Amino acid sequence: MLFQLTKMALPVIATMFLNMAYNFVNMIFVGRLGSDAVAAIGTASFYLHLGWAISSIITVGAGIKIAHAMGKNNPLLAKSYVRSGRVATLLVAIVYMLVIICFGNFFIGFIKLNNLTIESAAIKYLSIASLSLPFVFLNLFYANVFIGYGNSRTPFRISFIGLMINVTLDPILIFLAGWGIYGAAIASIIAQAIVTALYMYNLKHYQVITTINISFRKTHLKEMVILGLSPTLQRVVFTFVAIAMARIISNWGSTAIAVQKVGVQIEALSYMTVAGFSTALTTISGQAFGAKQYNKQWLVFLAGIKIAFIIGLITTSLFLLFPGQLFSIFLNDKGSLEMGINYLIILGFSQLFMCIELLSTGAFYGWGKTYLPAIISVSLTMMRVPLAYILTTCCSPKLNTVWWSISISSIAKGLILTSLFIILYTSFLKHQNIQVLWKQKKF
Repeated sequence: MLFQLTKMALPVIATMFLNMAYNFVNMIFVGRLGSDAVAAIGTASFYLHLGWAISSIITVGAGIKIAHAMGKNNPLLAKSYVRSGRVATLLVAIVYMLVIICFGNFFIGFIKLNNLTIESAAIKYLSIASLSLPFVFLNLFYANVFIGYGNSRTPFRISFIGLMINVTLDPILIFLAGWGIYGAAIASIIAQAIVTALYMYNLKHYQVITTINISFRKTHLKEMVILGLSPTLQRVVFTFVAIAMARIISNWGSTAIAVQKVGVQIEALSYMTVAGFSTALTTISGQAFGAKQYNKQWLVFLAGIKIAFIIGLITTSLFLLFPGQLFSIFLNDKGSLEMGINYLIILGFSQLFMCIELLSTGAFYGWGKTYLPAIISVSLTMMRVPLAYILTTCCSPKLNTVWWSISISSIAKGLILTSLFIILYTSFLKHQNIQVLWKQKKF
């Protein structure tokens, strides 16, 4: 089971890292422009990430329903989910893009950066970058489609090409053309548009997935939306909480905002790795559920938890032992570096728990119970804001207490969600009169 999960997960992980690399590449180049430039992009990125969260209303459900259909050996049903989801995804993307363009001033002003120059740059960057949203939404949808079919290699190959285009264009547009952070936005738009074109080409020529002569079905769209609502709420709440936290952090100036943005990018090293395994687990578990191989679902969860422990412990060690070396890759001025080291050390204590939370979420998704992770995650993520206010009034250094509010909530989510899955799924197996296995067996 470990081999099957890893085989499916590795291309997914590579794809996620490539997608993350878009942000890494932009951050590395923009970091050379100073912490103000990083703060501007970091502020605008909250609302771009909100778009990623909103896209989940279709993309998550599409991946799950396609996996279930393939587990039932019904490719025609899977194609119908592809057709119905693609149309809805594009419409949602266009609506959100128009909202961003019309209300960008309000969104950026809400965070209260208290620096008109940075706010102005963030507003302009957000307006330009929002043009990439239709492509980003479609790319996320197509990636979930291919993975739902069990093909995780195609998204990796396409994402690699997109990254190479982005890496090539970034220095040209940022420095040679002299467009600064706006050059980074334009580079991302071009790269994402090419990725969309490549996905459409592969979709057309990949006979298992092609939707020629397949009609749009409202009932199938409804099924995907029902599954996607809870993950969407979870991710939207997470983004809004991040915005609220940024407003708190802005009390320590633009440097603190930049530090948080860079810290999140570094933390994504473990997040993306485990998220790849979580996505693979969702697909394998979903196909097993469709085929009524319930013990296989359980065993793939156990395999995933083992992997999460390994990744979590490695990341924790890196954050605690080498925080300065990691953070200085992006920002190395004295003030930023000191804040960044504290951030990584404090968040290092929660890495293991974040990893097991993600794997447990993937297990719940494969089971079709997307609402349970959302309930746990939304409740505890929302606690970060009042906890941050409480800790900043009674503890010091005050900025570090904000980082602790994030770390504490992550620890709680990991413990509760993993325990909940073990309790509920073992109970489900017993109800099905199936022996609960604790060792890997071949299927």
